[in-house]
Order: sequence, then structure tokens, then C-alpha cells
Amino acid sequence: MSPAEDLDVAARSPKPVWWGSRPISAAQSEAWVAKARARAKEMLALAGRVANPSPVLPSRDTDSVEWAFGNFMLAWLDPAPSPRLVHHLPDAAFFLQLLKRTYAPTLRRRPDLAVLLDDDSRPEMSLTNDVLQIQLHDLGARYSMIRHHALMLFYAALWLDEPQRSQWLNLYDELVVQVDTSERGRPDLDELRRIESDAFKDFARLASQTLAPASAQELLDHPTALADIFDYQLCAAVAIGLLWRDYRSLPDADREAWHHEHLSERYLQLDYLEKEWMETT
Repeated sequence: MSPAEDLDVAARSPKPVWWGSRPISAAQSEAWVAKARARAKEMLALAGRVANPSPVLPSRDTDSVEWAFGNFMLAWLDPAPSPRLVHHLPDAAFFLQLLKRTYAPTLRRRPDLAVLLDDDSRPEMSLTNDVLQIQLHDLGARYSMIRHHALMLFYAALWLDEPQRSQWLNLYDELVVQVDTSERGRPDLDELRRIESDAFKDFARLASQTLAPASAQELLDHPTALADIFDYQLCAAVAIGLLWRDYRSLPDADREAWHHEHLSERYLQLDYLEKEWMETT
């Protein structure tokens, strides 16, 4: 059953007014950012000219006026020069429910992995990936939030504590299977670009509907309203899974060279991950 079909079933079933609260405290975000900065140091040393080290602080934003994409995006970067700020939502409930629906076919097949969307590991990843990204030069408007950003989220998964680290990497691998074995299969590169573009249009267009409990619940339970966003979230997961498959195939002795190649050279290439994306198995 597809995510859209899951929502169609949910729309016909009694549903709660809200799905609870998953607060992100200032203390949590401070600890996650401090941990990510420490872990990023070794990666920045391998990034060469791409590295742009700078102090990074978290900012817990409670005013929804400041949320460009409503509850769709847990964390986002600030253009201020120093210190750099990673802004984040005060609550992750909507975002985690969105991922539960997106990953539903895999979570039915692997219910042992569903715990990942009930703990704090994914909110931690949202802040962690931005801590690294904010300290790297990127391609500006040409940066792909599916292909280039996969590298940031891959590091965020690698830096989790166990058992969440292994579980998330396993989940991303399983999500490659979900997409590749679906009726549509893995989209080609033109479709991938369309999915990313349309999803961000929907993030902006639907943002206000994620702010109130009733409209947010209605949106989550709508069978088609979030179709492009589901596709985007799945494609983003596939890109992370492809990086993991490549990385895990290497002996330990070759992994530092992998980090250096991806961070210092490939990350600034417009076609980053396109070759891997087209190599289906």
C-alpha cells in the first residue's frame, strides 16, 4: 500500500484531534549542536577549500511567523555571519507524523524500526545536518535538497549514538527497497528535479495549514494533498540510503579517502550523486 493509500484508509477511520506533542527543548538543541560541532571538526579537516568553520548556536523559535515552511521543516539556517544560527521548531510532532506516513510501507515490513519516529533521534539529525552544512561552502541556489543535502543527513545519521545509528542506516537502506520495488520505481533525474521543485512549492503553499491542530490533522489525512511532499521525502531517504550502501562497501582503511572525496570535491559538483541515482540494482 502506498502512502497515499494509507492516508485514504486513515481518512475513512475515526481520527484523533491531534497526535500529541514532541517538544524540542533548548537544552536538547544546545546539547545536539555542541555534539555536532565536535563531530564536524574531523570532517571539516577533510573538506579542504569547501570548509568554512564558524561558531554555531541553536535558536528555538516559538513564533510561527518566523517559520517559512510551517511545521514541515524542523530546522533551518540563518544567513547571519557570526555566530551562525540553526533555528528549530519547538515541537517535532507534525514532522514525525509526516515521516510515519511517508515510510508506512517499510514500517509495516520492518515494525522494529518504527521506534525511530517515537524517539528524539530524527529531531537531533535535523539540527546536526545543519551544523555541518552551515560550516561548508555550497552551491547556493543550485544546491539540491535531495542530492547534495543527502550528504549532510548521512553524516547526521553516522553521528547518532547506538542503537539509533544502525537503525536509521538500516531504515534508509530499506527505503531504497521501498522506492525501487514500487510500481513507479525510482524516478529519473528530470522527475527528481520536478519532485524537489514541486515539494518546496507545496511546503510554502500549505505551511499555514500545519499550524493549527485541526487543519494539520486534515492535511495529514488527505490522500493526495501531500503527494509531492511524500515523493520528496522518499527520494531524500533514497539518496541517503545510496550513500550508505556505497560507504559500507568500503574497508575501514578506505573510508577517510571517501570522506575527503565527497566533502572536498564532489559536494560542489552540480551533478552530485546523479550517477549513483541512475545505477539501480
